[in-house]
Amino acid sequence: MIARQKTKGDKKMTEKSVSSDCKIFVNRTLNMNSIKMIGFDMDYTLVTYNVPAFEAKAYEILKEKLIREYKYPSVIRDFVFQNDFIIRGLVIDTETGDFLKVNRYGFVRVASHGTRFYGFEEQKEKYGPNGIDMSDSRYYIVHTLFSQAEGCMYAQLVDYYDAISQKVNYRQLFLEVRKCLNDAHQEEELKGDVAKHPEKYLIKDQRIVDALIKFKKFGKKLALITNSDYEYSRKAMEYCFNPYLKMPWQKLFDLVIVAANKPEYFTARNRYQKVDPETGLLSNFYGQIEWGGLYQGGNAAILEKHLDLKPSEILYLGDHILGDVVTLKETIGWRTGLVVQELAEEVPILEKTQLLHQKIADLMFEKERLEDQSLELREKMWLKTGDQDSARKKWEEIKAKLIKVDDEVRDLIFATQEGFNKHWGEVMRAGNEISRFATLVERYACIYMSGIANLYYYSPFKYYRSKRRLLAHDPDLDLE
Repeated sequence: MIARQKTKGDKKMTEKSVSSDCKIFVNRTLNMNSIKMIGFDMDYTLVTYNVPAFEAKAYEILKEKLIREYKYPSVIRDFVFQNDFIIRGLVIDTETGDFLKVNRYGFVRVASHGTRFYGFEEQKEKYGPNGIDMSDSRYYIVHTLFSQAEGCMYAQLVDYYDAISQKVNYRQLFLEVRKCLNDAHQEEELKGDVAKHPEKYLIKDQRIVDALIKFKKFGKKLALITNSDYEYSRKAMEYCFNPYLKMPWQKLFDLVIVAANKPEYFTARNRYQKVDPETGLLSNFYGQIEWGGLYQGGNAAILEKHLDLKPSEILYLGDHILGDVVTLKETIGWRTGLVVQELAEEVPILEKTQLLHQKIADLMFEKERLEDQSLELREKMWLKTGDQDSARKKWEEIKAKLIKVDDEVRDLIFATQEGFNKHWGEVMRAGNEISRFATLVERYACIYMSGIANLYYYSPFKYYRSKRRLLAHDPDLDLE
């Protein structure tokens, strides 16, 4: 990758010639020279889904299972899937049917009951100044795009039972919805339809394949470690990878592990089984894990031991903040990368609204200046010193200016939010603060990106460096 240098004043800056939606963002310094093996999740990582189509199918299956298996009223067949209601990082209070957008401290910034959003005073009265305890089992956190169908259905069921004034156990309601969706992901109907009609649900991207080929060319070992079974993995990977390869996709990887049962794969000591690449049949296995092998289950500790790898020599990339990143980082210490697909749309919006954010910053600076003047005048009026009439008149003038500044700031803030989710805003922020989801990304993901294709634009030997994070007491760095 060719970097171009430009100078601002006497400060040299390096900027990659890559579009904002294709960049890799760094939380923790990562030297790719020290990485010997790169592991990849499959679903929503190597295999990109058409999210609205896949989740709409899951939603329809979920409806029928609720009616058939739990005797829900047939009227729910009239429910319509809303693909913009659920975003990653939302917190569901399963005891009240509330959906919450919280910041890094657990304070609620936006809230709804079902799909009905609370007004400002109503939300303030219910949640007030106190944060919620995220460790409480009543809270379910949306960690993945696979949760859109269940989240939407649960919200609509809350609406339905509230509308008919029928008392309902919100917790039981949630558990039944969740179980039905989990079963749907394990059964044939959902993934079977994907296998039969991959063009409807899966998105091909040659850059992903080319990125892996480049890593392999420069000596990196590649591993596929997925929770999906071999039959489904084979069909999905054949559709997305084989058109761009001169060999079967299995040959691109130095190790393939299916039905890994993450996050347990990183914490437990389950045994490996061998998988026949032609038939998919399993056989008991007691030997050494070897490069070129195709396995099911197992555990990370045996992988490290048999392949003579240190945790610091392995980079694993996935889309599930808990199953692919947090648990892994806390237990075995592999280097981590997170795929946040939403950033492909959100980062360009942030880039486009940079000038608006600068205007907001300038106006806030002006607001502070006016507030300081206002406070000086209030002190004079309080102490009754000097010309009181003149002081009050100036104070009223400044007050009017502050109202005007507030109006301008409010309008600009609304303008910066155009293009983000209309209900919840951007994934990585809750109001003016970073969201709880972003807090987990910042703490546990060494790097993050909108897709694996972004790796195509960077060298396999890249030294990823994190930016210096400013604290409240640090002076601002002006590079102009």
